[in-house]
Amino acid sequence: MNLEELSARAQIHDVLLRYCRGLDRVDMDLVRGAFHEDAWVQFPESLHTGSVDGFVAFLSDEMPRFVRTMHSLGNSLIEFDGPHVAHVETYLNADHQGSERHHWKGDYVKLWARYLDRFEQRDGVWLIARRRLLVDWMYTYPSTGWFDDHPDASARLRDGSDPSLHRVAGFSGEPLAKEDWPS
Repeated sequence: MNLEELSARAQIHDVLLRYCRGLDRVDMDLVRGAFHEDAWVQFPESLHTGSVDGFVAFLSDEMPRFVRTMHSLGNSLIEFDGPHVAHVETYLNADHQGSERHHWKGDYVKLWARYLDRFEQRDGVWLIARRRLLVDWMYTYPSTGWFDDHPDASARLRDGSDPSLHRVAGFSGEPLAKEDWPS
């Protein structure tokens, strides 16, 4: 493995992480930024299959109807098909709490799934060109029996105010973040 391949792997991994942050913070710019302009997304038929712009429109309606979500990535196998294409399988655990506006009506749903992605490097940037979600299984937990009485619970930070969304300068830029980050 050479430095170019290590760099590509790191870039791909960062795209996956920013996508999940975008979902959980309801930041559709982060979600959209994970994909090439002409990307194709194949989720289960009841959700969305089609263009990435249609997918982002679907998520823009869907994500605010959850009280909270947490998308956690697990195993991620990156296999290169030449220097500009990577086939990536990434395990996903996702927790959702539906609001009264969601058809889950307050229930908690756990999803175990995998993203199958075709990443392409175009103009030096690795982004998703095709994404398929394979749902391995789901479990619905009833809303009774759960407690969320901690005053600092972060469910309220899905409105753009989460400290993780503050811009930073990058590796070679002039620091933008406050010394006391996270605030």
